[in-house]
Amino acid sequence: MRPVNLAVLVATVLVVAACQPAGEVERSPAAGGPEASSPAIAGPEQHSIPRCDEVPPISADPELYRDTPIYVGNEMPADQVRAWAARHPGFEEIWIDRDRMGWITVAFSADADVRQAELAEAFPGVGVVAVEVDWSMAELEALQRRIGEALGANLQAGSWISVQQGVVGIGLGVLEPERIEAVAELFGDAPICIDGLDPADVPAAGPQAPDGDGWRLIANQPGAGEPYRTGVAFDEDSYARLWMESGVTDPPPPVDFESEIVIWFGAVYGSSCPDLRLDDVVVDRERAIVHAEIVHTEPAMACTADANPRAYLVALERVRLPVGPFWIQLGAADPPAGVPEERTIVEVDLSAPGAVAEFDQVHPDQRVPEPRANVSGGVIEPGFEALYRMSVHCGIEWLGELNSVTWHTEVPAGSTDHVPLEWEPMVGSDEHIELVVLMEAGPIPTLTATANGHSVTYRATADDPPGCD
Repeated sequence: MRPVNLAVLVATVLVVAACQPAGEVERSPAAGGPEASSPAIAGPEQHSIPRCDEVPPISADPELYRDTPIYVGNEMPADQVRAWAARHPGFEEIWIDRDRMGWITVAFSADADVRQAELAEAFPGVGVVAVEVDWSMAELEALQRRIGEALGANLQAGSWISVQQGVVGIGLGVLEPERIEAVAELFGDAPICIDGLDPADVPAAGPQAPDGDGWRLIANQPGAGEPYRTGVAFDEDSYARLWMESGVTDPPPPVDFESEIVIWFGAVYGSSCPDLRLDDVVVDRERAIVHAEIVHTEPAMACTADANPRAYLVALERVRLPVGPFWIQLGAADPPAGVPEERTIVEVDLSAPGAVAEFDQVHPDQRVPEPRANVSGGVIEPGFEALYRMSVHCGIEWLGELNSVTWHTEVPAGSTDHVPLEWEPMVGSDEHIELVVLMEAGPIPTLTATANGHSVTYRATADDPPGCD
């Protein structure tokens, strides 16, 4: 079973939204959105419903794509092209194809070859292609409405339009056979795809367990306290303070502080997804971390991005604690960006019977997290410096991929492992170096990478790196 970490629910939603490049048309949500993808999906024998990530994106004849221009942000004239296209018959939609150098794709339901010639004349030098599609936006919108009317109430299915694929996606939450069959019977011949969780990845049904290996649940109250918080009590005085901080309204039950401590997990959930369950309290001795394993027992297509608290308090046997200082947090991963105080730092050893801490030896983590470096495959804002972590295993000729574009620089002829002398001291034992990069848009965009006072200029390319192994 794969647990769902509810601690990062809201932060994940916000980060994804912030990284979506502006101006792109990808999906038009109606009542929710897709969940994690499943293995291949099949309905009844007469139907085969594709998984949404298996539906190929629409693209033009490869011969229509040139090596330039390459777009790395939103500098392409999408608004001007849309205004032009809207005046022509058969125009359906427009989108930015990040897999094709950020070129603009314009979908027409008729005469796309004629529109292609006209686009080339109207927008010389612009990366834009016309594609002919066998659907109209009116048809996809009507299909989405029918899906909502037929499935929304009974299956609580969400739907969205993916114009880049020419389908209506359906989010089923959990891809149980009977749910897939219901969709197939009604819409199996329509241009649809399905997303959802594999049943094997869904937490097993069942009530909240009162205890587990070395721990027992002493409070479980939705709406109590604050989200993204943790805390610890090791004697009666700290227990009274922790109980008040957690916001739990029931009276605190007795605890044997000679052999136990109390931990507060201030969990978080979206108001449309309130069904949490504490499945375990995990003691990671190697990392000196104690964390909860909290799962969502009723998977949904999407959860609202409001952060609501739920207080879990557990009594944990001291013999299970790491020896020495340790941390407490909601999940195995670090707290989300913006809430480092989720982590409680305990600067003393509480594993011995009756051990206590001074007031200033237990506190939230107030450190400002170090900026996280981007890696190949990430997205940065052109015109602004960013951190980038680069592998130099094959040298520095190929920086990697940023903003869906590959970046290349010239190196000495015949060199496959060239690294500037100024950069060599900065290379770690894992053959990575952290750089400050600055991307600039243009017909052939450039990227300047700097470390230890030395800069290397990279250029965007449509070529693929050859590798070195």
